[in-house]
Amino acid sequence: MTDRPNILFFHLDNVSQGDFGCYGGGFPIGAKTPNIDRFATESKMLTNYNVEAQCTPTRSALMTGRHSVRTGCISVVRGSGIVEWEITIADQLKKLGYRNAILGKWHVGNEPGRFPTDHGFDYWYGIGGTWDESIWPSDKWFQESGLEPRHVQESTEPRKVELLEVLDMEVRKNIDLTFLEKGKQWMKDSVEADEPFFLYFNHSNVHFPTLPRDEYIGSSNGGPVADCIQMVDGDFQQLLDTIDELGIKENTIVIFAADNGRDTTFHAPGNQNAPGNFKGGYFSSGEGNNRTVCIARWPGKVEPGASDGMMHVTDWFPTLMSLVDNEESIPTDRVLDGIDQSAFVRGDQEDSNREYFHMFFDKVHVGLRWRNFKVLTHLVENGAAPIQKLATPHIYNLTVNPDENTAYDYPTVHSWMLYDVYGPLTHELMASLAEDSVPSGAPADYDPTAGDDEKDHPLLEKLGEFFHAR
Repeated sequence: MTDRPNILFFHLDNVSQGDFGCYGGGFPIGAKTPNIDRFATESKMLTNYNVEAQCTPTRSALMTGRHSVRTGCISVVRGSGIVEWEITIADQLKKLGYRNAILGKWHVGNEPGRFPTDHGFDYWYGIGGTWDESIWPSDKWFQESGLEPRHVQESTEPRKVELLEVLDMEVRKNIDLTFLEKGKQWMKDSVEADEPFFLYFNHSNVHFPTLPRDEYIGSSNGGPVADCIQMVDGDFQQLLDTIDELGIKENTIVIFAADNGRDTTFHAPGNQNAPGNFKGGYFSSGEGNNRTVCIARWPGKVEPGASDGMMHVTDWFPTLMSLVDNEESIPTDRVLDGIDQSAFVRGDQEDSNREYFHMFFDKVHVGLRWRNFKVLTHLVENGAAPIQKLATPHIYNLTVNPDENTAYDYPTVHSWMLYDVYGPLTHELMASLAEDSVPSGAPADYDPTAGDDEKDHPLLEKLGEFFHAR
């Protein structure tokens, strides 16, 4: 058996803490999640795990350990993707002899230079965009547009993909079965080859359209959304069972996490209570979007138990490099926003190494979380709402006001947060971005270290506007 631990990163699409029993959820929406709940008892369950506002920014931040505004991956809109210069988790693991596969949604660039197989993955089967593209083929107006539908894609080498079947509603409904088949086989082949694997498994749920497979239709008491939550529970267990069957449980890091909170904008009905204890869902500036699920298991190496210590999605890059005992793989030639949390994750220390993180929406810096406080300079209610710039930044004490509905109604307004915490940390960030960032829409071969002329890009103009506005 290989000395390096295997890694299964099971990534969910648009779920909140209110969806799973181990987080005190599930049952309010009519769903049961016994497998995930049992997994949580064997694992470190984080109740203060934070991501970015939407799919593309979070997925790029996970892969690179860098905020989306630093990599240019600020939006789901096409043209936003990581450049070849960026280093990913898969790049570094590949150098250590890992067999890397991604199944499902990539969503951080879908052109040569930006494919997963251009960034350290040996194999990709999935989609380059997102799941609502499956609705298009059945849309009368799309059919008459003459535009090409999206396809399921497969790639085994850099800069090349093969277009497979058209991504339609039927394919969308059943595609996780194919992911499961390929994921199990990837793990089996890796064990037979005595090589460690990194399996980045991106489940399609609960992204709209919400389509439970036939065997899960009506399985819950809460309709299609709850049916899909129970399907996630069953599918995740299949991969855990395979790990057990292969005899590699003790040598496999399994991470169960989500990219952002549940969609409360594009689903209807029965989707409004997903955030659990917090306000807001997908595309919002509320805690119900930025704070989602994350559970990590490594028997004998990660101490089980729940923790409210703060962790951010960018932390996984340096943390995983340390967990596989290869800190030298953490890049030093660029700014990493992630912090090595390996001691915290293992349980060697009680407290997290992180006490704050910045919040963005597209190019806009919308706020800061610091310990139990939150400063918002902008409000975003949901995916259909405007980004509202506030005349005076809101300051929330989340310990006493997790609903974020009373910005200043306390004996003290905590204005010191704005002057002595938010201000210095934000100016430090902006100075850092001016020195190390990739503009949104940059070509795949863009290199921010190539020369001063290439650093004269639109993001710097935005930073100037930020300082002027302050």
